[in-house]
Amino acid sequence: MTTAQAHRTAAKHHPRRIAIFGGSFDPIHNGHLAVARAADRRFNFDEIHFIPASRPPHKLKQHLAPFPHRYAMVALASTEHPHFVPSLAEAGEDFSGTQLHYSVDTVRYFRHAYHGHGDRIFFMIGADAFLDIPMWKEYESLLGLCDFIIANRPGIRAEALKLVIPPDLMAPANAKRDPDPSPSQLVAQLRRSNVYLLENVSSDVSATDIRRRAHKGQAIHGLVSARVEEYIHKQGLYR
Repeated sequence: MTTAQAHRTAAKHHPRRIAIFGGSFDPIHNGHLAVARAADRRFNFDEIHFIPASRPPHKLKQHLAPFPHRYAMVALASTEHPHFVPSLAEAGEDFSGTQLHYSVDTVRYFRHAYHGHGDRIFFMIGADAFLDIPMWKEYESLLGLCDFIIANRPGIRAEALKLVIPPDLMAPANAKRDPDPSPSQLVAQLRRSNVYLLENVSSDVSATDIRRRAHKGQAIHGLVSARVEEYIHKQGLYR
């Protein structure tokens, strides 16, 4: 490739902003979608990949609906938004979702897939989960692999979230600030990444409550998208 061709190729590449949003999604509900929409408005993503977890390492004892059902619900919920993408990143080779996956490996997979100049990967996570991140596999590596967006909930302060980040990962005080969002959203600037806060998107919707209501034959209308509601009823999930 000549230098001129290389410049043309580089010029064609539009740096992409890719968010990954993992969870049990058992089922995916309106609270999840509200967080994703708020993050999309704030950070202007090209794509938000919803990743149904295979067997979440911290929920090994919890009985989850089979992976194909959880993926199908994510796919149905994603149809209503142009930037939402259902992801099979943790489906495994047989698409059963029975293999153990760790977030650090999933992020590496996305870094490999989106490696163009200027591409940025954002990891969306709830505040409770972020407070537990020191328990995760290779969490110090994970914190440097991508930017983080923490969906906050009432009662959790930014200082508490900052405390779980090892001091030696922090950027020097004189480091150049990220020009992207407002400073109030920046929880911490790390050497290789940033941690942002997404405020005021907490929701009372809980997957546990939806499963309990579905099990009792009670209405779940308004808690999940219409297509997901129909799927749960037709498949007899959680009964």
